Amino acid sequence: MRKLSLKGITYPTDLNPGGTAFGGWVMSKMDKAASVVVADIIKSPAVTVTVSRINFLKPIHNGDIFSIYTEITAIGTTSITIYVSVEIKNLDTNKEYEVTSAEFKFVAIDTHGKPVNVRSVLRDEIDKDIKPLL
Repeated sequence: MRKLSLKGITYPTDLNPGGTAFGGWVMSKMDKAASVVVADIIKSPAVTVTVSRINFLKPIHNGDIFSIYTEITAIGTTSITIYVSVEIKNLDTNKEYEVTSAEFKFVAIDTHGKPVNVRSVLRDEIDKDIKPLL
């Protein structure tokens, strides 16, 4: 199920010399949004292991209000895959449009940094939409 995981505004310090948001800045926001989803469903640390299919579709400008939506797409033995979409609100039409998307994969780890079985660290109160992925 797609859900809003992070929202914010773009400031001048987030911009490159061309006047649009740094790609790395956008990716860091996406990673934070995805990590919120992971923390909601497991009670152990997790680390980002891959980012794939990243698409920068349109630029983000100073003052743009961004919303980052996430959806868990797969749960493996030790990993959780999350689709992340960044949308900007057009201030004239008040409608959102997608500017960036990617797939983030996290691996659940123990205190020594070793992978652990996701099912062994699931929170009791996970969304009913996640259960079919288990």
